Amino acid sequence: MTGDAVVEVSGDHPRQISSGHDASVDLSLVIPTYDEAPNITALLHHLHAVLDAEGISHEILVVDDDSPDRTWDVAAGLADEIPGLRVVRRLGGSGLATAVVCGWTHARGRLLGVIDGDGQHPPDVLPDLVAAMDDGADVAVASRHLPGGGVSGWSAARRLLSRGAQALGLLLLPGTVGRVTDPMSGYFVVRRDVVAGADLDPVGYKILIEVLARGEVERVVESPYTFLERAEGESKVAVRHYLGYLRHLMRLRIHPLRSRALVRYLLVTLAALLLDALVFVWLFDTRGWNLTRSAAIAGEAGILATVLLHDLWTFAGRAARSTTDRVRRLLGVQLALGVLLFGRLAVINGLVNWFHLGPMAAFLIALAAVMPVSHLLGSRLTWRGARS
Repeated sequence: MTGDAVVEVSGDHPRQISSGHDASVDLSLVIPTYDEAPNITALLHHLHAVLDAEGISHEILVVDDDSPDRTWDVAAGLADEIPGLRVVRRLGGSGLATAVVCGWTHARGRLLGVIDGDGQHPPDVLPDLVAAMDDGADVAVASRHLPGGGVSGWSAARRLLSRGAQALGLLLLPGTVGRVTDPMSGYFVVRRDVVAGADLDPVGYKILIEVLARGEVERVVESPYTFLERAEGESKVAVRHYLGYLRHLMRLRIHPLRSRALVRYLLVTLAALLLDALVFVWLFDTRGWNLTRSAAIAGEAGILATVLLHDLWTFAGRAARSTTDRVRRLLGVQLALGVLLFGRLAVINGLVNWFHLGPMAAFLIALAAVMPVSHLLGSRLTWRGARS
C-alpha cells in the first residue's frame, strides 16, 4: 500500500509548471518535508479537516527529500484515511524551495499553495488565503508582520536575522520584496496561471520571492498569522539558510525581468531631485527666502514626491493602502531621511560660510552629493507591502 502511494522522482525534476489543471480540484497544497515524521500525521489530519469543513476541494502533496526518519513512508500510510493525499519522494534532491516547485509540477489544482511540515503554520488561516484568491488576488500570503500576527518563542538573534534579511531584500529587490510585509513567508497560495510556464529556479528555503519576481503577479493580499512553536523536533533554520537567501536575492537582482523596478527607482529619484532643485530656486531666487529655509522646504518637497511617485508608479498594482498605513510610511520616510536632510543643510551652510561658495553652487553640490543616496535608501528601507 505504501509503495503504491509514493511517487519517486530524481532531484533534477523539471522546474516549469503546466497551465492545465483538473477543474474538480480547487487547491493543491504542497508540504515540503525533511525529518518531520513526528509532526506530519497530526498536520495532515488537521489540514484535511479544515479544508473539508470549508468545502474547499483539494489535494495535499507531501514532497519529502528522502528523509532518514522516513517521513514519506509515514505520510503514505495515511493515504487511505485522507482523500487526495499524494506523496512525492525526491531522490538526490534537497531544499525546501525546490521541493515546493517539484510538488507544483505534480499538482492538479487551479490554486497552488505551500505550508511548512513542522506544524508552525496554523492550518486555520488557509480558508482566508483561498477566500482572498476567490476575490481576485494573484497571491495570498500569510504574514507574521501584520497586526494580529507575530512569532512565539523566537530568540532575539533570530528576530534580528529575520528583520535584517527583510531589510536587505528591500535594498536589493525593492520592487519584489517591497510588495509584502513578510517576504520570507513560507505559507501562501498562488494562482496556477501566475506561475505556469515561468522558469522557477529558487535557491535555499524560501519560494515566495521567486514567485513574486518571476510570476505574472498583479495583486497581492496578506492575512495575519502567528508563527507557532514546534510540537516535535528542532528548528532547521540556520545561518546558512540566510546565506542562501542572500544568494537568491543576488540571482534575482541580475534577472532581466527585475530591471524595470530599478529603472523606476532611479527615475523617481531623478524626478524628486529635479523638483527639489526647482522649489529651491523658486523660494530662494524668486521669493527671496533665506538659504536654510529654502533648502529645507525644497528637501521636504523631494521627500513627498518620492513617496507619491512610488505609490502611483513604482509600486502600482498593489492593493489600496489605508490612510493609517500611508501616514505610518510617510513618517518612516521622514525619520529615515531627516538626518540626511539635516546633513545636507549643514553642508550647504559650510560651503557658503567656510569656502565662500555662492548659495546656488553650494545647494547644487550638496544636492548631487547627498540626496540621491538618501532618496533611494529612505524609500527602500521604509516601503512596506500593502496591508489588506
